[in-house]
Amino acid sequence: MNNKTIFQVFLILFVLFLIIFFYINYFYKKDTELVSNQDEIRSTNFSESPDTTTIKEILYESYDNEGNKFTIKSKSGTFDEKKKDEINMINVEAKIDLANGTFIRLVSDTAKYNSSNSNTKFIKNVRLGYLEHKINSNNINVIFTESKIEAYNNLIYRNSDIKLSADKVELDLITKNTKIFMFDNSKVKIIKEYNGNN
Repeated sequence: MNNKTIFQVFLILFVLFLIIFFYINYFYKKDTELVSNQDEIRSTNFSESPDTTTIKEILYESYDNEGNKFTIKSKSGTFDEKKKDEINMINVEAKIDLANGTFIRLVSDTAKYNSSNSNTKFIKNVRLGYLEHKINSNNINVIFTESKIEAYNNLIYRNSDIKLSADKVELDLITKNTKIFMFDNSKVKIIKEYNGNN
């Protein structure tokens, strides 16, 4: 080999070395930093264990055949691998926009939401508001497939005129009919409330 060929081989190797050097120092580091940043973002929204996945800031919307819209959101929720349609939510707020223009608001500590049919079980410190009607109880079920709401366990119902204590209240979202009853067939306790205008 003559000197010219040796110089050309050396020059090619040097250029390859520079390309590899710049790639490792500038591009490869940026790629790995990007991957690690994505992992951090993912970890702020998800956490996983072998059987569950937790997600933060959940929002679902659905509609029934009557045109009622159901919106539910929570600070976080856990998906169970064994019950893929069920989400256990924490710090829950929900709203049902009825086709007639009125709406129902619900708030609870926790809820079990079925993502396939929107049926929801609100659990612990549940509060419902609908027009002048207020319900506090430990459990309220929104059975969206039947356009029905059930409230029970430590149930207190109030409106502008009365306060009552009962075992269960059922509200039909289509007919707006309400059933109030006790499990043991005893009488519902009703207390007449007077506001300052009466």
